[in-house]
Amino acid sequence: MAQEGLQLRIITPERVLFDEAVDAVTATAWDGELGILPRHAPMIALLGIGPFRAKRGGSYQYFAVHEGFLHVADGVVTVLAAAAESAEELEADQARLAQMVRSSDSLLQSTIPGDEERKRLLREKARRKVVARA
Repeated sequence: MAQEGLQLRIITPERVLFDEAVDAVTATAWDGELGILPRHAPMIALLGIGPFRAKRGGSYQYFAVHEGFLHVADGVVTVLAAAAESAEELEADQARLAQMVRSSDSLLQSTIPGDEERKRLLREKARRKVVARA
């Protein structure tokens, strides 16, 4: 692909969630937030659980990405995620998410959950952030 833009591909084991041209990408890496613009150097990053943003023109498209890898090379950003959802999908589940987030917030504050439970709670918080931004 030409270096004037970026091609973003978000792929999960179940489907290709997104495969379109974008101007910029912001991702939640394992150790912090990461921004990618056209002509970015080749790289691989470990993704954490959190919001993911793609900029096209003057608007943004939001996703919740739940762990995986990000690869950048030759103007293509490929995300291989354990799970990912678009803001549109999450908005459809907003009422269910609101209840889950309320319970996850109280669990996070009142207990020390096991690793899998902690990841589930972090996924729900990431979903809430994506819905709030969309």
